[in-house]
Amino acid sequence: MASTRMLAAVHFVVNALLLWLGYYWLGVGESRAASLAWSALVALLFVCLVCCAYGSVLAFFQMDANRRVIAAWREALRNLLPLALAALVIVAIYVLLARWADYSATPATNVASYLTLKLRKPVKPSTVLRVFNVALWLVRWVVIPVFLLPMLSATAARGWHGFGAAGALARKWLYWIEAPVLLLCAIWVPSKLLGWVPGVDGFSTEMASFVLRAGVAYLFFVTAWLVLAFVTSGGKPRLTQPSTVASP
Repeated sequence: MASTRMLAAVHFVVNALLLWLGYYWLGVGESRAASLAWSALVALLFVCLVCCAYGSVLAFFQMDANRRVIAAWREALRNLLPLALAALVIVAIYVLLARWADYSATPATNVASYLTLKLRKPVKPSTVLRVFNVALWLVRWVVIPVFLLPMLSATAARGWHGFGAAGALARKWLYWIEAPVLLLCAIWVPSKLLGWVPGVDGFSTEMASFVLRAGVAYLFFVTAWLVLAFVTSGGKPRLTQPSTVASP
């Protein structure tokens, strides 16, 4: 329990560092070659720190006993290259899904026209687009996390061998509920809290409201992320445990 509290404390400090580093990178100029090189170096440092910070949490819960934060960070650093590649694959998938969301109005219109012709009843493109959006939402928040989070978790602890763990928890029906619910609590709820603007008067009141909402949003994010890492990496049997054992 003490090691888990230490993990959360270290995670808080590293997230603050990442936030500062992100804002610093946005302010780096790119007018000169030296500035451009420095911007690229800062961006690379940011990506490596993100992979180590979140990979260490996954590696931490992969440990069977005597969990130590330093050991988890050491594992994440040792597996940084495959971990970064796994993260890059996931980012690329979500970028492609975002592009599909922007493009889906065109196939929705074509499908609506085809259905109208075949069914002899008018089908609105907005109805087809709504179906597309629901399917896309399920892919983003349910299917991809269920299949790729175990891979990311195993990669943080086992390196290149972890890529074979994709879909390792797909047969657990409870995980199909846990993963999307925890992701919504970690990402969707904090974003809604930060985006909510209450009707208050005065700069000091608005600032106090923002600080309070930011604090609550961060607690939601960290708590949900730690629980998600636990249910993904700390299942029984663990992803790192062999599927069969020798008989006596």
